[in-house]
Parts: sequence; structure tokens; C-alpha cells
Amino acid sequence: MNISEYITASKATMWGIPTNVITDLKTKAEDFAETQDSLPNDPNRAQLARRNQQQRELTELIRFIVRFYLRRPVVTDPELIAMGIPPIDRRRTARKTVAEKVEFTIHISGIRRIVVDFWQQGVEHSKAKPRAYDGAVLIWNFGKERPAEAGGFQHHTMASRRPFAIEFDEDDRGKTVWIALAWQNKRGIRGEWSEFKSAVIP
Repeated sequence: MNISEYITASKATMWGIPTNVITDLKTKAEDFAETQDSLPNDPNRAQLARRNQQQRELTELIRFIVRFYLRRPVVTDPELIAMGIPPIDRRRTARKTVAEKVEFTIHISGIRRIVVDFWQQGVEHSKAKPRAYDGAVLIWNFGKERPAEAGGFQHHTMASRRPFAIEFDEDDRGKTVWIALAWQNKRGIRGEWSEFKSAVIP
């Protein structure tokens, strides 16, 4: 049983995982499995690139779910194994915390498109993400009122490069969107969330 089957069947409600996140997980898992199963014995570069990109996107989403939702109650090692995920490495390392914070600005880039430019707080001149980091977890949510906490955001992605563009649907035009970011290192440890900022989708 993989992670999408496991959390959909048993723990999604208890962990408070939003429906759209479950749907995104199932779609990415099914797409990757279909691409993997359909690969010929001698795949070309384009086929391998597509498979690898789908695998990266699925892995990033799984990391996000494990770190962001599977905490209250804390997921156990047997549960991770049941989901086909290696148990969390609990050995102490020099990089066990993420102290850096994200600063960012929001730019209107065109119809249904918002660009988020982000950097490490205090080092505006640098375009690089902190060393040994995957990038910044970027979350957003629709609504006129500022969300009370990051757990209330319904949408997310991993922004590994800056600036990062978000493409919205036609139905989203005119809505207020709230955005926040937090650095995440290669061990999947996430730092403190940034300030929540908003913009109206053009």
C-alpha cells in the first residue's frame, strides 16, 4: 500500500489533510506509476526526463505531507513503513534546525499570474537559497480575511528557484490570495513561516 492509498483509506481525516492535497497526491502517484509502467526497455531521453520530473514532483509532495500534516498525531515508523516510506532518520546532525526565514514580495505579472520573489531574510543581495536546502515551501489560500495560521492554507508547492510564478484559473480572478513561505532543508526540516502577504488575482 502506498502513501496515497494509506492516508486516503485510514488517516486523512484524523491528520486534517485537505481534500485538494489528497487529490493532488493521488493524481501525481497515478501519473508516475503509469509513466513508469509504460517505459520501454530502452527509453529515450525525453521519456526518462518525463519520468524523472514526475518522480521529483511526487517526492516533494510526499515530503511536504509528512512534515506538514503527519505531526498531530505524530506518524509512527510502522505507519511510514505501511505507506512505503522509509522511517524518519532521527540521528542528530549539525543541520537539524532551520533558523533562516524567508522574505518576499508579490508582483502582478499578467492575467491570472502572480510572481513571488523571495530571498533569505537579511541578505537581499543574494539570489541563492541557503546552502543544503531544497528551497522554500510556498503556501497560498483564498479569502478576504488573513488566515489565522499556516495550517489553514489549502494550496502548496516547493519553490526551488526564484522568482516563482503561480498560474491561477479563470474562476480565481478577482479573489484575494494569501501567500507565505518557509525554507526547507534537504532533510525535509522546515523553518519558521514568513509573514502572510496578500494580493488580488488579476
